Amino acid sequence: MEKLVSVIIASYNHEKYIASAIESVLNQTYQNIELIVEDDASTDHTVEVLKHIKDKRLKKIYAKKNRGAVRTFNHLMRMCHGDYIAVLGSDDIWYQEKLEKQINYLETHDVEAVFSMADIIDENGNIYKDDGNFSSKIFHADNLSRAKRMRLFYEVGNHLCHPSSVISKKAVEKIGLYNCTYRQLHDFEYWIRLINEFNIAILNENLVGYRRFQHENLSSVTTTNLIRHMNEHYHIIKEMFDIMDDQIFKEGFQDLFVNKHASSKEELFCEKFLLLLNLNIFGTTNKQIAINMLFEHPDSEKIIQTLEQKYHYTLNTFYQDTGKIYEQYPLSLLLEENDELKKLVTDKNNLEKELQQVYNSKSWKITKPLRELMGRLKK
Repeated sequence: MEKLVSVIIASYNHEKYIASAIESVLNQTYQNIELIVEDDASTDHTVEVLKHIKDKRLKKIYAKKNRGAVRTFNHLMRMCHGDYIAVLGSDDIWYQEKLEKQINYLETHDVEAVFSMADIIDENGNIYKDDGNFSSKIFHADNLSRAKRMRLFYEVGNHLCHPSSVISKKAVEKIGLYNCTYRQLHDFEYWIRLINEFNIAILNENLVGYRRFQHENLSSVTTTNLIRHMNEHYHIIKEMFDIMDDQIFKEGFQDLFVNKHASSKEELFCEKFLLLLNLNIFGTTNKQIAINMLFEHPDSEKIIQTLEQKYHYTLNTFYQDTGKIYEQYPLSLLLEENDELKKLVTDKNNLEKELQQVYNSKSWKITKPLRELMGRLKK
């Protein structure tokens, strides 16, 4: 008998796309499914669209209060009866043979989750082409060992397409639900927990249409989303190092080790600390993540001794690092969000121009407005 697949859709303000998303599930060549759709208190006409869609495999839930996508996904996952759970965004679509191909793979290979590649589509369903700012192949990745997958997460970030995923109920029961504190990258954090425990596979086919918007939503490129993305990304990588099995860590990262023969718990912690100390995301660094990891260690004295003896990183170096402010966002992002900072940068530029004029005139006379500006910038 065919295994039951539970498909969940968290819907919010997608009146234009929700019907296409649901139809792409109901029209799958693999038919043994239950589809649970929860509308998260939409303010558009999504509910009216949902009420017109009829199918015995479809269950609809209408939330009275908006809880956000991640909490809605968790609510839906608790309701699933299937042997496998698949997720679809309410603005995305599946291609017709997606589930059939993935379930066939799951039933014949030693894996607990299967993903696929995806076409990136715009608001009108047109497939994005590569340009100078965007790669249409962001979800194209090879099948790798669990260790090498973790390494790719460290170097590149998330490359697994959320609405392409099909995960066994066994795996979900083991690793739990999504962490709702992550709004932007909840799926990325989930994949790390998943891969730390189980083997996965990626089918080398585009089986999903993943919609990317230009206006404000979770997948659009805005200043707020980019800053949140960086905040979440740093903490997720730290969590990855916190939970990663030692053998997976050695297999995936040993070529980056300062001490290639590191094997003790203390040595492996030091290697993780040094990797995080140099972690670079979107061209920015935040050593505070590594610093916090050492602050939180239950035997920091032993770690410092190991760092000093085997890595030439002293306690004084750590004190120097804790006395610095580390960049986390490109200044251009901060300027877009902060009027006070914009004014400060403008004032700084004006100060530099006025000082240059004073220097060029060789009069060296500091005017009262210039003195006030210098005083303000010192604060």
